[in-house]
Amino acid sequence: MERICLVLIVVCLSIMYLPLTWLQASDWQLGLIIVLSVCTLVCWWKKKKQLALIVVAIVISGVWSVINIKGLVIQTQQVPVYFANTKPVIIKIEKVLHQGDYQTAIALLQTTEAAEQYRFYLTWLPKQPLQSGQIWRGEIKLKPFTSRLNQGGFQRQKWFYANRIVGTANVKQARLLSDQPNLRQHLLRFAERQLKDHPSTGLLLALGFAEKYHLTQEQLRLFQQTGTAHLIAISGLHIGLVFFFGLLVGRGIQYLLPTRKITPILPLLCGGALAIFYSYLADFSIPTTRAAIGLILLLLLRFRRCHLTWWQLYLRCLALFIMFDPIILLSDSFWLSASAVFCLLVWNELLPLSVWQWRGKPLSQLGKVPYYLLGLLHIQIGLSLLFTPITLLFFHGINLQNVLINLWIVPLFSLLLIPCILLSIITFNGLGSWQWCVTIATKSLEWLMPWQTTWREFSLSESLWVRLICLCMVLIIGWYVYYQKQHLNKNSTLLAQLQPQIISFNREQLPDIKRLHYLIISVIVGLIWQLMLLGHHYYQHWQTRWSLEMLDVGQGLSVLIRQGDKGVLYDTGASWQGGSMAELEILPYLQRQGIKLEKIILSHDDNDHSGGATKLLMHYPKAELYTPSQVTYANRSPLPCMRGKEMQWRTLRISMLAPEQIVAQARNQHTCVLLIEDGRYQVLLTGDLDRKSELRYLSFLPKVDIVQIAHHGSKTSTSQPFLQQIDAKIALISSGLGNRWHFPHSEVLERLAMQKMQILNTGWDGQIRLCFMRNNELIITTERHQRTAWFNQLDEVGGWRNSRLKVE
Repeated sequence: MERICLVLIVVCLSIMYLPLTWLQASDWQLGLIIVLSVCTLVCWWKKKKQLALIVVAIVISGVWSVINIKGLVIQTQQVPVYFANTKPVIIKIEKVLHQGDYQTAIALLQTTEAAEQYRFYLTWLPKQPLQSGQIWRGEIKLKPFTSRLNQGGFQRQKWFYANRIVGTANVKQARLLSDQPNLRQHLLRFAERQLKDHPSTGLLLALGFAEKYHLTQEQLRLFQQTGTAHLIAISGLHIGLVFFFGLLVGRGIQYLLPTRKITPILPLLCGGALAIFYSYLADFSIPTTRAAIGLILLLLLRFRRCHLTWWQLYLRCLALFIMFDPIILLSDSFWLSASAVFCLLVWNELLPLSVWQWRGKPLSQLGKVPYYLLGLLHIQIGLSLLFTPITLLFFHGINLQNVLINLWIVPLFSLLLIPCILLSIITFNGLGSWQWCVTIATKSLEWLMPWQTTWREFSLSESLWVRLICLCMVLIIGWYVYYQKQHLNKNSTLLAQLQPQIISFNREQLPDIKRLHYLIISVIVGLIWQLMLLGHHYYQHWQTRWSLEMLDVGQGLSVLIRQGDKGVLYDTGASWQGGSMAELEILPYLQRQGIKLEKIILSHDDNDHSGGATKLLMHYPKAELYTPSQVTYANRSPLPCMRGKEMQWRTLRISMLAPEQIVAQARNQHTCVLLIEDGRYQVLLTGDLDRKSELRYLSFLPKVDIVQIAHHGSKTSTSQPFLQQIDAKIALISSGLGNRWHFPHSEVLERLAMQKMQILNTGWDGQIRLCFMRNNELIITTERHQRTAWFNQLDEVGGWRNSRLKVE
């Protein structure tokens, strides 16, 4: 059965990351099913039933995964057709994601009450507050079902599909049709009224109802940067804890019953019922549902008196979750929880707490409280070694004192805050218990804040080294345990009992040699793989003389010129009230890559080019600022960018071709135009230079290999004489997909096609990377391409890519 479960997981995972064109090709799918069916019959005829079942598992899991993916893709393609007109639609609010200056929510939309429902991500523009369970009728404006795509960044389109969202839209105006909350929503609204927008309301509602829309960005950042984000996401830890409380309640009830009626069933049922009720309060969110299913499976095994090892149970649960919903494989929360459980199983297999001894006696003899604290410390050390590499993959940073933080905050939340919240919900604020919760939550946040300073961001190369070090430490521990098990004979064991050390092992309870072999071999394979990744990373850096990267910042511009771990940034994307592209995309990318900016050059002062300058200058205070205007950013007086100025930056010569003079505030016609030369290639960066300025500077413009198309592909720029003068081979465009100005304009695309230029657009391709190698080769890569996984592709999904298809 374990092999079948493993096959199910591997097949579903493989299919989930296939390109869309492969999934839509029915010929090879049908052929593969026929071949596998024939193989099944042959295996069955040869009486190899185990192999036949494995082949059947491959067919069933593969077909089921493809059906789920195609269902989502078809719905996504139907959205622009079904909701093309501006007629009001019915909106059923499922979950509120954010409230404040703006509101976002997940909702089911349908044109009529009898029509098919589509799950949407909505930006709510009306001022009316949203509540789960409300039904509205309103007008929507569709937005492109896509997202920005930068290397290592948040994949929003993947998140949409993981939550089975098939459309995005703005709600312009709406009127409430009905508000009929269920029991959970009644309890949630009652709790909100009791808490009255207290600063800790967001934390309490997150722990009680899995609703995070009251959490501020500062609070979310606090939990992430202290390594305690798992505490505010109701999952296996919380469900298991509530099950334990229910178990205690059931045991308490049994004290009132006759002895003959005391059985293990009542406490288990009480624990299961309370855990299911808590899952209901959490609206059966994906992590909560997974934990509830696992708990139900455990109870069924207990009632039927079946025994499975933890590894067998783990594989069966994973296979069950994935077959129940294969799309769950796109969820980061699924991988985080599955990886955390896997790490705990490996750690307890390698070095369980039960093998440790204090002066020759088991640790359990120290008392319940010390043993509980030692168990918590044991788990945290294991997670620090095994789970840290996984954490770096998702968050690109860790808190250096994570072990110490969890040692006190996990018991505080587990033994005080969560029971108090449940008591407040069940008793409807009996004895004013919500006030107790507010006090505990407020103190928890206060005590947690000082630990935020020990958060450390790690670049890609640093993360590779950390993962390598963690694997080496696990290998050393595994080798030591193997030595203890293999090479110490009975006499040495007897001697250890006669002359006990302060801390020692109970060697009889160490894992058997066969399992240690498998574990050590697995760690060695991981080490070899990690060394290969590290070697490839440094080899690529050595091979690349310099690179030019056009980041995907939506409708804006940001171009990074990079040599090693130093960079020059040309434009900084847009900003808005409460955020900027610098915070969302540029700074995280620079930190992931370990790049230090030495110069920031602004083409002009329009917001979509200079909006993130202040944030970047605050983060890189030693970076030089160049602009064609007198506008200051972060109280910094800029250096001038004007024609005739040149600078040598490392091995590159950067020439400023325009404007002719500095102005008070720079607009499109005052754009700072740069020419970058490395002795072999020439790159022209034109910002938002308009057609009139192009013609004025025509005589100064040289022949180049690569050009950044001005003004995001507007027809007011990129004239035919300009293109003929520069005679470029590659055109780079930075624009947001489906933007309201319809950039890049079809006229510009036609002009570029007439010049036989290779066209790359961040809206189509995501981040664009041009690597100039030591052998003078130019390598172009994009984050979105034909082999990209289906959930990040655009072709034939909603028809948003028609402009590119016409040109090509």
